Amino acid sequence: MTTVSDLSRYLIGEILSKVPITCVGKVRCTCKRWNASSRHRIVGKTVARQFMGFMMMDFKVCSIRIDLNGIVKDEEGSGPVSIKLIDNLNKIEIIKVFHCDGLLLCTTRDNTRLLVWNPYLGQMKWIEPKKAYHRLDRYALGYDTNKKSYKILRFVDDAYWPTPLFEFEIYDTNSNLWRALDVTPDWDIEYFRPGLTVKGNTYFFAKQKIILDEGEADGDVDDFLVSFDFTKERFGPHLHVPFHSRLDEDTVVLSSVGEEKLAALYQCMDRNMMEIWVTTKTEPHVVSWSNLYFLAVDKMVPLFSGSFFIDEEKKLALAFTLDTLGRYKRAYIIGEDGYFKQVDLGEAVVIPDDDGYPYCFPLVCSYVPSLVQINQGLVLSGKREE
Repeated sequence: MTTVSDLSRYLIGEILSKVPITCVGKVRCTCKRWNASSRHRIVGKTVARQFMGFMMMDFKVCSIRIDLNGIVKDEEGSGPVSIKLIDNLNKIEIIKVFHCDGLLLCTTRDNTRLLVWNPYLGQMKWIEPKKAYHRLDRYALGYDTNKKSYKILRFVDDAYWPTPLFEFEIYDTNSNLWRALDVTPDWDIEYFRPGLTVKGNTYFFAKQKIILDEGEADGDVDDFLVSFDFTKERFGPHLHVPFHSRLDEDTVVLSSVGEEKLAALYQCMDRNMMEIWVTTKTEPHVVSWSNLYFLAVDKMVPLFSGSFFIDEEKKLALAFTLDTLGRYKRAYIIGEDGYFKQVDLGEAVVIPDDDGYPYCFPLVCSYVPSLVQINQGLVLSGKREE
C-alpha cells in the first residue's frame, strides 16, 4: 500500500507548490520527509520558479503565488498569478501590510488596531495604542539586533491637518510598551508612501521639509531616502537616490530584492517614463546603487501607486495597481526589449469613504517563512526556516 511518505520528491514538490503559504506549517507535520521537502520548497532553489508573498487587495489580505516560468513563456491561460483570500482574516478590513523577517504588520481600515501575524505558524497578536491611532500614521516593523526583539515604529507629522499632528513612538515587543521618541525631522514622508524593511531596518522615500503659508505653491525640493535604525532607535542621514521626483504626482515605490537589497521604481508622470534601480549596498547610514538602472521604459501606463517586485535573473518587473479610472485591479509585467503584459485581477471594490477617496490600491510584499513565536514575546531566536 502506497502512503504519502512513498511519493517521489518531484511529486511532493508539485503538491507543495499548490499549498497556500498559511497551510504549509500544517503540511510539515505529515512526516519527516514532507517536513524537509516543505523547507526546501519554500526557501530552497526550487522556489526560483515562483514568487510567494501576501497581497492587500480590496481591504482584505490574500496569499499570492506567481509562476515566473509561465510568465516568461507567455503561456496564455496558464494562470501565472494565483490569489487566495486568507480565511481567518476575512472579517477584518486591512488597509496596510508591512513585512519583516517572516512577520507581517497589518493596520486596520478603521485605524483602531495593529496586528502582528506569523502566517507560517498561524499566530497573531493585537497591539493596542498608547493613546489612539490616526489615519495619517506611518508604520514600520523591524528588529533590534542587540536586544533580540522586534519593534514597531509609529509616527505622524502633519502641519496642515485641522490641528497640527506630531507624534513619534516605538513599541518594544519585549516590554509590550509604547515609548515616545525625540525626533526633529528635516524631511517629510507622505503617509501614502510606505517604508520598506531590509535587514531589520526600514527605509522611506522622503523630501526636504518646507512649511508653506496658505495659498503658497510648493516648489522643487530635494528628495532622498531616510532610514530608521531599530537597534539605535533613530533616523539616519539623507541617503542618495538615482533620480529626482519633481512632481507630487510622480510615482516612487520601494521594494525588496532578496533579503539584503532595495529596489526603487520611479515614474515621471508628465512623460510616463519609468525606471527601476537596485542597490548594491543597503545600510542605515549609506546606500549605493548600481551604475545602470535595472529596467527602463520610455512610455509606460500610469502606475499612480501600488507596489511591485522584480526578478533579477529573468530581468522582469511586476507592478500591481489600479487602472486610470480606479475601476479595475491590474498587474503589469515588464521586461527587456519592450516586453509588456497586462493581467486583469478583477473589478476593484469601491467603498464609500469620509474623505471621498474610496480606492484601495493593491499592495504586494514578498514572504519568507519564520519560526518566530509571536505568543512568546516575538523574541529573535535565530530559528528561521532554511
